[in-house]
Amino acid sequence: MIDRRRLLALATALAATACNGPVPPCGPRIVVDVGHTPDAPGTTSAAGVDELTFNRRFARRLDEALSALLPPGGTGTVIETADPDPRLDRRVAALAAADPSLILSVHHDSVQERYLTRRIVDGRELTQTDAAAGFSLFVPADTAVTADSLRAAKTIADALLAIGERPSLHHAEPIDGENRRLLDPARGIHAGDFLKILRTATAPAVLIEVGVIKNPAEEQRLSDPDTIERIAGAVARAVAASACR
Repeated sequence: MIDRRRLLALATALAATACNGPVPPCGPRIVVDVGHTPDAPGTTSAAGVDELTFNRRFARRLDEALSALLPPGGTGTVIETADPDPRLDRRVAALAAADPSLILSVHHDSVQERYLTRRIVDGRELTQTDAAAGFSLFVPADTAVTADSLRAAKTIADALLAIGERPSLHHAEPIDGENRRLLDPARGIHAGDFLKILRTATAPAVLIEVGVIKNPAEEQRLSDPDTIERIAGAVARAVAASACR
């Protein structure tokens, strides 16, 4: 006669071994990519702060939030390429080597030259805009990881909308330098295959433009620790909640 209790205990033990064993790892492996490098620090904010400073600060808080939320066996990893990497080859290689289940590439946004106004502060020319504000999301739209990338982007966008953030659609404007294909206007999700990080991704990937730091009001808001924590926390919760579905 079969001892159902022993059989159930054995099945439970086998399931636990399969989940927690070293190969394959249990849980997601979320990799946070810090956009830009000291050699190429990205755009400059309205107050003259380089984008890399914003990216590092947000990525650090996002990593902390993910680490607190990921299930056992999941990992949060930050990728940052310190040396000049104009072709992004080392960054792409580092992301692949991390064996991610999801890549989150962190950036902060600008606008096209026509929308910038200039001012001189302490002898330094600075540029700013009030023509755009809000987050934008980019995903690979024509690769093997498109469906999963788009699914992750929708989850992130919904979480941002729920806390009062709003998408910017300025990248879809039909002008030189923009004209990016909108995949989901309500959520601010764009096709990002023109970006090497997304085009070459072998795992689902979302590039997050957290906000437009050329906009003085947005820069001030995105410099506030409470705002950073609120946005990073929303992204982390959305990713963690959907990671094991």
